[in-house]
Amino acid sequence: MLAELQGALEGGELVLFVGGGISAAAGLPTWRQLVDGVLALMQQRGMDEARIDEVSELARRHHYLDAMAAAQDALGPAFRSHVTRALDDTDRPIPPIARALAGLRADLRAVVTTNLNYILERAFGWEALSRLSDDIAKRRGFILKIQGTLRDPATWALTRERFHAQLSSPAARRALAGVFSACPVLFVGFGWGDDSFEQMLEDVRELSGGDPPPRFAMLPEASLTPFRRKSLQGMGFRLVPYDNSDGSHANALLILEHLASVAHAVEVRPAPRSILPPAIPDLEIPPSSSGLAGLAGLAGFGGTRALDFGDLEMPAGMRDEPPARAEPALVLDLTRRRMSEPPANPIEVFFSYAETDRDLRDKIETHLAMLKRKGVIRGWHEGEIGAGEEWDREIREHLESAKMILLLISADFLASDFCYEEQMRRAIQRHERGEARVIPVILDACDWEPAPFGKLRPLPENRKPVTLWPNQSEAFADIAKGIRKQVEQLTQNPS
Repeated sequence: MLAELQGALEGGELVLFVGGGISAAAGLPTWRQLVDGVLALMQQRGMDEARIDEVSELARRHHYLDAMAAAQDALGPAFRSHVTRALDDTDRPIPPIARALAGLRADLRAVVTTNLNYILERAFGWEALSRLSDDIAKRRGFILKIQGTLRDPATWALTRERFHAQLSSPAARRALAGVFSACPVLFVGFGWGDDSFEQMLEDVRELSGGDPPPRFAMLPEASLTPFRRKSLQGMGFRLVPYDNSDGSHANALLILEHLASVAHAVEVRPAPRSILPPAIPDLEIPPSSSGLAGLAGLAGFGGTRALDFGDLEMPAGMRDEPPARAEPALVLDLTRRRMSEPPANPIEVFFSYAETDRDLRDKIETHLAMLKRKGVIRGWHEGEIGAGEEWDREIREHLESAKMILLLISADFLASDFCYEEQMRRAIQRHERGEARVIPVILDACDWEPAPFGKLRPLPENRKPVTLWPNQSEAFADIAKGIRKQVEQLTQNPS
């Protein structure tokens, strides 16, 4: 079975489905421990014994989501503060098992996790997404946090009702089906203490379709009773058991390290460029994990995309013909043709934006349709990245080749490490060297002036964020006109 898993990994499309055992390895609380913490808080606050008994009984039956729902109802805002403190791993070392998982990233398509914390983000250096969009099946090199992210309590799904509500979008179900029906999956870091683990496995099987790629589950040997083993195999899962008779998960770490070493020996592929230093973890089930019951959907991904175009040349004869010999009418005609005839190499335009602003980006692109029709600009976005191509590398290449870079500024853009630290900083470097023209486009109200691009003239012309315009079409038209003027300048001075 290990050889089969190795083969799936070498295909470059494997998706890791990571559970809370990875977080437990970092010393974060398990589900049981988190519930114990909220119970202690309820007792400290002198809450009604009936409420405390209700939470305690639900936890005793391993119904942790229901226990958390009851605790949240009882504690109110104090619940959020307690969970944030309990699950914050920023001051903790990355555990070896997380580093071992990150060692596979050059051969992975993506990571899906139930963890709220930042361990996997720190280990992989990949962008974390807590909302889902239809283009997920076209992306690679990301971490999908299906239960939310600690930095944004609005995304948390720590109650069964919220989790089901959050995972109910037909579009999200299509998107996830696109991933699980095309990519092999490896479950790691889960255990039977998770009250929805079996439901998660069933949901992945359902979303994988009638002829699915291989599905693997790495589990402690002790947890695989004869009935569970038969049940999992009946669902089509290939089991990768490991010995944990000593109470540790050291053998799981050895398996992952072996997979990484063999993969690198077979084919050395550059790992996607990390935003943060790579890292590595151990196993049990913390609240940063939970069920996927009804794995159906989320909303829209937090990420970035690129849109590219090309390089513009003067019409034939413009450079070779001395100006003194050109008739005024001919010069005027050639100037008109510059924007009316398709140039040999359209100007490259790179769109840098947070995934939550995708709809606004689409509107901007729609308003640039005339430039595209004339061949002055040529559109590119990450949806054009084909299977097997490296998402991170494609983005970097277009960022380096673009002649114009649009920074679509919002609070989400400023909060995104990938947008701000990697894309924006490189864009400003190229702007300062005269290699590209950077234009900030203000999408929504945020404190953007202190940023490195704050010194640049933004669009819309009046600096009013798009979302604050009574008629947003007017804002997009203003932006399109501003971009057209800059494109015309680049057309006349393509160097």
